[in-house]
Amino acid sequence: MSKKTTAPITLDPFQAWAHRWGRLGTVIALIYMIALPFIVLNYYDCIPTLGQVFNIATFGILAIYIPVGLSEAISYSPLMGASSYLGFITGNIMNLKLPCAVNALKLSGKEANTPEGDVAASIGVAASSIMTVVILTLAALLISFISPIFELPAVQTMSSYLLPALFGSMTLGLFASTGAGSKVVKGGIKGVIPVIVIVSLVTLAARLMGIGSAVLGMVGFLILAMLPVAIITSRILWKKGKIQVVDTNVPAEDAEAK
Repeated sequence: MSKKTTAPITLDPFQAWAHRWGRLGTVIALIYMIALPFIVLNYYDCIPTLGQVFNIATFGILAIYIPVGLSEAISYSPLMGASSYLGFITGNIMNLKLPCAVNALKLSGKEANTPEGDVAASIGVAASSIMTVVILTLAALLISFISPIFELPAVQTMSSYLLPALFGSMTLGLFASTGAGSKVVKGGIKGVIPVIVIVSLVTLAARLMGIGSAVLGMVGFLILAMLPVAIITSRILWKKGKIQVVDTNVPAEDAEAK
């Protein structure tokens, strides 16, 4: 009885190029991020000891950011594709790079993780990264002129509503039919409801027991734990027809008939 062989996966030339240079760029960025503090500390002769670096406060921060970083890599990469490298190097993924990549897929009508979709997502992430650098550069050059504006009471009041407005608008998008490329997900919020309920109950119980701050410090692990819950729930609801993935090129009545 002959063994069944599977054909090797062949990447598109652009995808192969993007992954090769993306890995190289990530390694260079990591070396730069790690080496720069050591160079500065060595110059000023103030390199801390291992005991000063690895303490309770350090492990508390790592307990938050390591799981969050892992959960972001698992959840964002399927949508961003090859543009994930640039996104993770430049940061601000959830509130900037990911929306730009998804919007680029929508505007181009391409599927995520296809050669065309990777091109569109990469252009969106690159454009947002360049725009961010341009804005920060202008802000640094004009800081002496614009700093009085940020001290105005009206601007300070507005700034307190900036982040809630940003995340509120992103959350509102969950309640609408969302999609990327030629596919639209209808009812996707249903798969997130169990996660919202579980997290709300855990947070409420932690507050009642007086350990709310401890749970807040473990938010990264909570995100990792909720990822499989959201995936399994969404798959079950998709199998039952409660969540639909519709081709935007197919009329609505034809999609319902299918």
